Amino acid sequence: MHNVRFLSQEFLNVSIKVDKEDLRALIKKILDGEWRLYLPQFQRGFEWDSEDVKDFLDSIIRNLPVGSIILWKPSGKIEDDPFAVPLINVEGKVPGESFYLLDGQQRLTSLLMLYSGWEIRRGDETKNLDEVISYVAPSNKLVRGTRAGLDLSTLFKSYIDGRLDNVIKDYPSYKTELENVTKRIVEYEIPIYTLRTFVEDNKVLGEMAEAFIRVNRAGVRIGLVELMLSFLAGTVSGDFSKEVRKIHKKLEKYDIDLNVLIRFVLSNFKIKQTVFSNVEQFRSSVEKISFESEKLTESEKSIELVMELLSKELGLSTSRIIPSSVSLIPIAAYFYGKHINTIDELEENERKNISNWFVLVNMKGYYSSSTNSKLEKDLEIVRKNANSFPYNELLNNIGDKPKIRKVDIEKGNSVNVLKKQGQQYLFLLFMLLYKDKAEDLDGGILANKPYKDMHRHHIFPRDVLNKSDLVPDEPDEKEIFISGLGNITFISKGTHEPLPDEEPSEYLPKYPLLLKHFIPEEKSLWKLENFEKFKQARVEKIYMATKKYLNEITE
Repeated sequence: MHNVRFLSQEFLNVSIKVDKEDLRALIKKILDGEWRLYLPQFQRGFEWDSEDVKDFLDSIIRNLPVGSIILWKPSGKIEDDPFAVPLINVEGKVPGESFYLLDGQQRLTSLLMLYSGWEIRRGDETKNLDEVISYVAPSNKLVRGTRAGLDLSTLFKSYIDGRLDNVIKDYPSYKTELENVTKRIVEYEIPIYTLRTFVEDNKVLGEMAEAFIRVNRAGVRIGLVELMLSFLAGTVSGDFSKEVRKIHKKLEKYDIDLNVLIRFVLSNFKIKQTVFSNVEQFRSSVEKISFESEKLTESEKSIELVMELLSKELGLSTSRIIPSSVSLIPIAAYFYGKHINTIDELEENERKNISNWFVLVNMKGYYSSSTNSKLEKDLEIVRKNANSFPYNELLNNIGDKPKIRKVDIEKGNSVNVLKKQGQQYLFLLFMLLYKDKAEDLDGGILANKPYKDMHRHHIFPRDVLNKSDLVPDEPDEKEIFISGLGNITFISKGTHEPLPDEEPSEYLPKYPLLLKHFIPEEKSLWKLENFEKFKQARVEKIYMATKKYLNEITE
């Protein structure tokens, strides 16, 4: 264990403890309530699917690094934060020490699911995995589903609870393999960084945000705004805080980020986005707010109307697939200022302009940098143009006649679109499938099914590619190769399960409904040796669909 108390001026109020815990001890501390872990407002829900969890557990079994856990203990009481939610419900336990979980939510949730039969309770929600993970002893590998192996959760929990012998007694030929693989998981050690702050000012939170970004470049990129809101949300008392929490609860069906909601609500109380760069300015601005229920009601209605419009125009019923949820705010501000009561009040051309602007800012990553200043500039334009949506003025802020180009879409084959850095490509693909009325494997229209039930399907299955000699050895290159835009589509989780692990030339003829997912017609491209050509041809079809459905903003 290493304890560090920073001595430089900017770190006088921060301490860090670095430790390691094996997974048995870590899970025990959480489930016994010794560590009360809370998700701060910027932490999104559990987003890993069974493939992500399988790869994570496979890395543990192979004793490869899987990252670290970062906890934060601020000076205030976390239990007073009305927006924090527990990582897992722990009933009837003596309360232990409380921390915000800054990094490691996906990993810890996966481990708690592993212990709890792939399902946990978080607040008033149940979180479960789309498919169980099993261990196949003869081939020494993990698979999704239970068709070929033993449920890994059963092995893991029984080992920790001292009952493994009862579980594996029916498999005498593989007793050693089952014991060893389970032991490797249970005894795996993961680094734990515990940050304690004794004063939460600009300098301290800014340094924390910078440290977080440096260790988490591939994941959620939090900054000063997110850390500040996590700390200050619990310090803003009274009706305002309670009402914002109620609105956030009502908007849960859209997965609206609390960060987005707070930004929008405060803008309607004349607070500029630039205060989100300064802790003291933010605190003093919020404390001066005079509670007005009408403004909060109108704010809630405006966001609901935005989501209704995006659902009808683009098939987006949740913000989970939107690359930058901040892009909802200027549209909501326009509806708020114009006192829109129903989207039927909007002219067809205005609806198209709003949708086109929204697609462009997300495809171009407009709000990914200088968010506060860009958003405030856009809001000023919206407020000055209450009669019609200021499409051209907002486009000028993005750049000179911005368009989606073919090369922009082709870049989707050069990133792993299942990760944060490739989210704009999934965003585009989902919208195009909606507009093209693509069908699920059961014949139902794909867009009519909840996004939470969607499975991101590899057209050339992972296992088929992994068995070939086509896949690069380097892990990141391998994931880009397998999960580029040209190899991904959406189908519902229920219809995905029966799909065989075969190359497309073998299974696609049995599932003709998939052909409307921009699959190249040339059947020779469905063969494994033509995988690269298949991806290129499919991206070409996605580009042509973009030209067809988003013609005004496509070059």
